[in-house]
Amino acid sequence: MKNYDVIVIGGGHAGVEAAAAAARRGAKTLLMTQAESDLGALSCNPSIGGPGKSQMVAEITAMGGVMGRAADRSGIHWRTLNATHGAATQALRAQIDRDLYHNAIVDILGEYDNLDIKFEPVVDLDIDGRTVNGKYSAKSIVLTTGTFLGGVVTRGNEKIASGRLQDDGTYQAPDKNISNILRAAGFELLRLKTGTPARIKRDSIDFTVCEVQPGDTPHDWFADGDENNNYDSVCYITHTNENTHNVIRENIKNAPMYNGDIVGTGPRYCPSLEDKVMRFPEHTSHHVFLEPEGFDSDLIYPNGISTSFGADVQDIWIRTIPGLENAEIVRYGYAIEYDAIDARKLNDRLQSKDIPHMFFAGQINGTSGYEEAAAQGVVAGANAAAYACGLDWLELDRTNAMIGVLVDDITTLGVDEPYRMFTSRAEYRLSLRADNAIARLGPIGVKLGLCSQDWYEKILAGKTDIIAENDKFYAGYIARNEREIAAYKRDADLKIPVDFVYDGLPGLTNELIEKLNAVRPENIADLTRIPGMTPAGIMVVMRRIKA
Repeated sequence: MKNYDVIVIGGGHAGVEAAAAAARRGAKTLLMTQAESDLGALSCNPSIGGPGKSQMVAEITAMGGVMGRAADRSGIHWRTLNATHGAATQALRAQIDRDLYHNAIVDILGEYDNLDIKFEPVVDLDIDGRTVNGKYSAKSIVLTTGTFLGGVVTRGNEKIASGRLQDDGTYQAPDKNISNILRAAGFELLRLKTGTPARIKRDSIDFTVCEVQPGDTPHDWFADGDENNNYDSVCYITHTNENTHNVIRENIKNAPMYNGDIVGTGPRYCPSLEDKVMRFPEHTSHHVFLEPEGFDSDLIYPNGISTSFGADVQDIWIRTIPGLENAEIVRYGYAIEYDAIDARKLNDRLQSKDIPHMFFAGQINGTSGYEEAAAQGVVAGANAAAYACGLDWLELDRTNAMIGVLVDDITTLGVDEPYRMFTSRAEYRLSLRADNAIARLGPIGVKLGLCSQDWYEKILAGKTDIIAENDKFYAGYIARNEREIAAYKRDADLKIPVDFVYDGLPGLTNELIEKLNAVRPENIADLTRIPGMTPAGIMVVMRRIKA
């Protein structure tokens, strides 16, 4: 039996960040995943960043994380979204070369002397005994299994037990054991769903009828930049039309999302094309972003048309889209269903409330997206190391990090669909900007051993002028934000009278009133943890108590 401080199961974005964070804190760490190709795999759209997401990447970077560094080395098309808006809503997004990103992840993980990586499936997990495959033991375990738990790929009439469709057209084996182990340990499992579009041969697309979407020149970086990255690709935009929509409507009875074959709940903010057509009949077209899978790749990712239709139907409606009339489809789109836990079983350290040596991160917690997974990985990995080695906890909250908002949302409210981060979810978003992430979290990272003083000062030096300019711009709003944050922290222990009346309070739904009357929270901190409680609802109760 080989002994470790921390074992991380899963090599996607959550697993990579968890293993790296634990290793940075000095924990002897083992990362286990099925294959070398899993490491940092961009299994859907090869892109990093976007609204709410780039803020989290900046926070990961501020704590010495991996994602921003890898993206800087592999980005091929860069744009600042919402550039005409304020800094709080601006978001850096980069199209990524899939292979270069994977290579960067492998190189970065190779920097950690106390990190071992084993490429083998987990066939035996003993939660109580803290052992894996009867060969490895640890003081704490982090589960980051992504879509592999009970994974089932659906494409039309095809149903295949699978974790992921690989580049060579083969399917990775799903995990059939861990779900049952988690159920036996008392975890309630959810059934969720996500999907991906077809991949199209670049040379078969007529880009002359598409809108050109050039990248920014010059552009910002996620982390410390990469002077050797001189890649510059172009993306394009086309649109679906009524012909596309008619084909979908005529065949909707054969769509697994509509005929009952798929039972998992999909992401509201990243719906399949058939879902968009049926839910929004007033829209006569939808954007299709034609984005390269790599600088030299011959594949194009048509962002916006994920689907679970069979290949025969995809063949028809894809070719109704301008520019795709002669599309050569290399791989067809599909949906994947998988198991996730109810994250309300976790605390704000992403630690199981009932099994303190177990930590969870990524899609297993009901989230969607690379950045959301990586963000949780930092928290879970840092705290798994803390548990194993007797170190200080990494504790982020709604007031100091966008990552804290994500963790608080999923662990107190739970999810009924894959959770995606938006800036609008953060009530203190003016203070949780990407540009000031290093100032907010760098000192925490240094204190906890997640990053070096040199790293902190290097990243801060590149942001000092930007931070000064934006604080200047937002001075009045930020001052108000800071007063609200201070009040939030002060009022967390505010007692709620035992005879407090929730009925009739404006801003509380009947469902929330029913839950509040059943739970009878003792203080505001307890109230915030009630599933479904919103920041607005919290303020309503606080104002009434203070009235």
